[in-house]
Amino acid sequence: MSSDHPGNPPEPTTANPPVLEPTSPPARSRGATATWLMVIGLAIVAGVAAWAVGEAGLDHFQPSAAAASQAYSFAAVNKETERTNALNGAMIFGAFGGLLGLAMGLGGGLARRSAAGAIVGGIIGLLLGAAAGALPAFILMPWQWRHRNDDPSATQILVPLLLHFGLWAGLGLTAGIAFSVGNGRFKGLRLLEAGVAGLAGAMLGTFIFEMIGAILFPLGGTLLPISATPETRLIARLCVAVFVALGAIRCLPKTDTAAPPRMA
Repeated sequence: MSSDHPGNPPEPTTANPPVLEPTSPPARSRGATATWLMVIGLAIVAGVAAWAVGEAGLDHFQPSAAAASQAYSFAAVNKETERTNALNGAMIFGAFGGLLGLAMGLGGGLARRSAAGAIVGGIIGLLLGAAAGALPAFILMPWQWRHRNDDPSATQILVPLLLHFGLWAGLGLTAGIAFSVGNGRFKGLRLLEAGVAGLAGAMLGTFIFEMIGAILFPLGGTLLPISATPETRLIARLCVAVFVALGAIRCLPKTDTAAPPRMA
């Protein structure tokens, strides 16, 4: 008689089923994460360095003693204040643009592990960023001083927002271009894409700063071209720098971020 019985459970087989081995994140995914962190870190360093330079040179240019001493005539001091505000803004935002452009150029080169790309991108970013940060101040800072006493209801949020856009948009554009140059993407369409991404990042960072200032620092003078407190000036630099970096990174070639598990 057979030992097998219909009611008995089947004997286990000796063959082991395949085991799915857990896999670590793909190397390219880890590399992409490291690139993001590196570029954002460079942007933060640039923002902090630009803030430190700005704090050291804050109100460096002042109206002359002769103009300031006229107690009953403000025409001379107002005229000179327009000029000194423009010079102070050009110095502060020129340093910001140059340092951010330098950081993004370096980041673009380091992202593709090219020392030459980092050097070329950094130099181009430094020069273009300094110009893009300084030049708008010669137009916008005197304009703001002349219109500082306009109807507050018409200038509460929109005008300061547009003023900051004008001061910082150009340095975001040039930082994106420097990142693309450092990354070895010299074609016109690639440069345009990176420049627009940097511009969009600067605009978004400006908007975020305005919201932070209005909600958390209502007495921080964040509606001024150069806000009134050190912490708000630092927040402004970091908001713009980080979002410019995020915009530039989005233009990097896409990499795979996942892979199926391997069979044992």
